[in-house]
Amino acid sequence: MLIAKQPMVVGAFASNNAFVSPQIGRTNHHHHYRHLSSTSLQSSDVDVDGITTSNSSRELKEFYDALLSSKRDIDAAPVKIALDQLSQTYTTDARTTTNPSYDGDWQIETLPTFPNLLGYNEEGDALYAMGRLTYNMIKPGNIICSIQNMTQHIHKLSKDPAHLDSKGAVILPPFIPTSLREEVEEDASELRSYRTDVHFTIEDNGIKGVLQIDGYTLPNPSEDNRYSIWFTGGRCYALKGQDAKQWQDVFGTELPKLSMKERFSLWMAKMIMGAQPSEGMLEDGSLAYSLTKPIGGHKTAFQQVIYLDAETRITVGNRGTIVAVSRI
Repeated sequence: MLIAKQPMVVGAFASNNAFVSPQIGRTNHHHHYRHLSSTSLQSSDVDVDGITTSNSSRELKEFYDALLSSKRDIDAAPVKIALDQLSQTYTTDARTTTNPSYDGDWQIETLPTFPNLLGYNEEGDALYAMGRLTYNMIKPGNIICSIQNMTQHIHKLSKDPAHLDSKGAVILPPFIPTSLREEVEEDASELRSYRTDVHFTIEDNGIKGVLQIDGYTLPNPSEDNRYSIWFTGGRCYALKGQDAKQWQDVFGTELPKLSMKERFSLWMAKMIMGAQPSEGMLEDGSLAYSLTKPIGGHKTAFQQVIYLDAETRITVGNRGTIVAVSRI
């Protein structure tokens, strides 16, 4: 599965708003639907956490069929038609605390939309420069990477002992948008971690790694099915079993000088978002960056849930970016 459109955050590093149409007739043997089979979609009424999925089973199957036949292009006309019909079957508010379907571990099922797509390799995987995947937060930025998979992980902090203090209160994130700080400090019971993992391969040497993008999400108190999102940083690391020397040769060497345009972009990121780009490999071989002044707010960066059941979630970002995911 390739990387999908993410909710747009102005200037943030997981925005991926610019869409580039896929090559016509392209195939990809890596990619398959984990989610549904024809028989599972013809089941009788099933009520899961307050969501009845049977009424939308036909529309859901038609949506996935259209997405598959359109090479996972969410903007293809047949997909848009099927999505419109599917979204009309959804009448639940995902924010309800009794409904955990929004949370969990998800597989992104739609095409990548990072800016400046370079094309596709022989396996049909999308190609990007590392600098475009991380907005030059991870260097060197001219490394060409192919993307094999992307997952999304959303978990309520109040349900995770690792995020609770000795009194059982939620430990607040280190970086919170100014417009949301008072609300989060008053009540963090609905605050969730929002992590995206991009699995990639360095085309030159075949080394496989993960680009982890960290953020948080909070339900909008006044808008049905809307979640505000902000990003606080990320890290890049090699998968287990990869050649440490080859990873070191790529990321542990002297960093190339940035162009004037890149330096200006980095200066803007530092001024606006408090960006602290990676300064090189850490002791464990990873690279990390942070955004100490994240952009966010209920009217600034959000995703609108337009369909949700126990196995599928489809959202639209504040700039119209659509992402469909299936539960892992």
